[in-house]
Amino acid sequence: MYQPEKHTNEEIQTFIDQPGRQLMFLSADWCGDCKVIKPFVQGIKDEVSKTAGWIDADRDDNLDLATSYGLRGIPSFVLFIDGKKVDQIGHGERLTPKQVTDWYEGTLQ
Repeated sequence: MYQPEKHTNEEIQTFIDQPGRQLMFLSADWCGDCKVIKPFVQGIKDEVSKTAGWIDADRDDNLDLATSYGLRGIPSFVLFIDGKKVDQIGHGERLTPKQVTDWYEGTLQ
Protein backbone atom coordinates (compact mmCIF):
# COMPACT_ATOMS: atom_id res chain seq x y z
CA MET A 1 0.00 0.00 0.00
CA TYR A 2 1.16 3.52 -0.79
CA GLN A 3 2.79 5.30 2.14
CA PRO A 4 2.75 9.08 1.68
CA GLU A 5 5.93 10.92 2.57
CA LYS A 6 5.81 13.49 5.36
CA HIS A 7 6.69 17.10 4.54
CA THR A 8 6.64 20.39 6.40
CA ASN A 9 4.34 23.20 5.29
CA GLU A 10 7.41 25.08 4.08
CA GLU A 11 8.64 22.15 1.97
CA ILE A 12 5.22 21.77 0.38
CA GLN A 13 4.87 25.49 -0.32
CA THR A 14 8.32 25.59 -1.93
CA PHE A 15 7.32 22.63 -4.11
CA ILE A 16 4.01 24.25 -5.10
CA ASP A 17 5.75 27.52 -5.98
CA GLN A 18 7.98 25.86 -8.60
CA PRO A 19 7.25 26.66 -12.25
CA GLY A 20 5.06 24.16 -14.09
CA ARG A 21 2.50 21.58 -13.02
CA GLN A 22 2.59 20.26 -9.45
CA LEU A 23 0.12 17.84 -7.89
CA MET A 24 -0.47 17.45 -4.16
CA PHE A 25 -2.08 14.36 -2.64
CA LEU A 26 -3.76 15.34 0.63
CA SER A 27 -4.71 12.49 2.96
CA ALA A 28 -4.57 11.25 6.56
CA ASP A 29 -3.78 7.89 8.14
CA TRP A 30 -7.13 7.76 9.98
CA CYS A 31 -9.25 8.58 6.89
CA GLY A 32 -11.32 5.62 5.71
CA ASP A 33 -11.72 6.89 2.14
CA CYS A 34 -7.96 7.55 1.99
CA LYS A 35 -7.32 3.94 3.01
CA VAL A 36 -9.57 2.72 0.19
CA ILE A 37 -7.67 4.60 -2.53
CA LYS A 38 -4.11 4.20 -1.16
CA PRO A 39 -3.55 0.79 -2.83
CA PHE A 40 -3.97 2.60 -6.17
CA VAL A 41 -2.09 5.82 -5.44
CA GLN A 42 1.31 4.58 -6.63
CA GLY A 43 -0.18 3.87 -10.08
CA ILE A 44 -1.80 7.31 -10.13
CA LYS A 45 1.50 8.91 -9.05
CA ASP A 46 3.39 7.04 -11.77
CA GLU A 47 1.00 8.42 -14.43
CA VAL A 48 0.90 11.97 -13.07
CA SER A 49 4.69 12.09 -12.70
CA LYS A 50 5.04 11.91 -16.49
CA THR A 51 3.68 15.47 -16.77
CA ALA A 52 3.81 16.99 -13.26
CA GLY A 53 5.65 16.96 -9.99
CA TRP A 54 4.08 15.10 -7.06
CA ILE A 55 4.07 15.78 -3.34
CA ASP A 56 2.19 14.27 -0.42
CA ALA A 57 0.59 16.30 2.35
CA ASP A 58 -0.90 15.07 5.61
CA ARG A 59 -4.16 16.73 6.52
CA ASP A 60 -3.25 16.93 10.21
CA ASP A 61 0.47 17.72 9.96
CA ASN A 62 -0.14 20.29 7.22
CA LEU A 63 -3.46 21.71 8.41
CA ASP A 64 -2.37 25.36 8.11
CA LEU A 65 -1.29 24.86 4.51
CA ALA A 66 -4.43 22.91 3.61
CA THR A 67 -6.62 25.60 5.19
CA SER A 68 -4.77 28.36 3.31
CA TYR A 69 -5.84 26.71 0.03
CA GLY A 70 -9.41 26.03 1.20
CA LEU A 71 -8.86 22.28 1.36
CA ARG A 72 -11.13 20.55 3.83
CA GLY A 73 -12.09 17.13 2.50
CA ILE A 74 -9.78 14.18 2.10
CA PRO A 75 -8.60 12.45 0.08
CA SER A 76 -7.92 15.29 -2.33
CA PHE A 77 -5.70 15.62 -5.35
CA VAL A 78 -4.87 19.27 -6.00
CA LEU A 79 -3.30 20.67 -9.16
CA PHE A 80 -1.11 23.76 -9.04
CA ILE A 81 0.35 25.46 -12.10
CA ASP A 82 3.11 28.02 -11.59
CA GLY A 83 2.24 28.26 -7.89
CA LYS A 84 -1.50 28.77 -8.32
CA LYS A 85 -4.21 26.27 -7.38
CA VAL A 86 -6.10 25.57 -10.59
CA ASP A 87 -8.17 22.46 -9.88
CA GLN A 88 -8.83 19.66 -7.45
CA ILE A 89 -10.74 16.45 -7.11
CA GLY A 90 -11.91 15.18 -3.77
CA HIS A 91 -13.92 16.99 -1.17
CA GLY A 92 -14.23 14.19 1.35
CA GLU A 93 -15.94 11.62 -0.85
CA ARG A 94 -14.67 8.20 -1.83
CA LEU A 95 -12.76 8.38 -5.11
CA THR A 96 -11.98 5.63 -7.58
CA PRO A 97 -8.62 5.48 -9.37
CA LYS A 98 -10.45 6.00 -12.69
CA GLN A 99 -12.10 9.17 -11.42
CA VAL A 100 -8.71 10.57 -10.42
CA THR A 101 -6.92 9.61 -13.63
CA ASP A 102 -9.81 10.84 -15.80
CA TRP A 103 -9.82 14.13 -13.88
CA TYR A 104 -6.07 14.55 -14.27
CA GLU A 105 -6.10 13.69 -17.97
CA GLY A 106 -8.84 16.31 -18.39
CA THR A 107 -6.57 18.96 -16.89
CA LEU A 108 -4.00 18.31 -19.62
CA GLN A 109 -6.32 19.55 -22.40
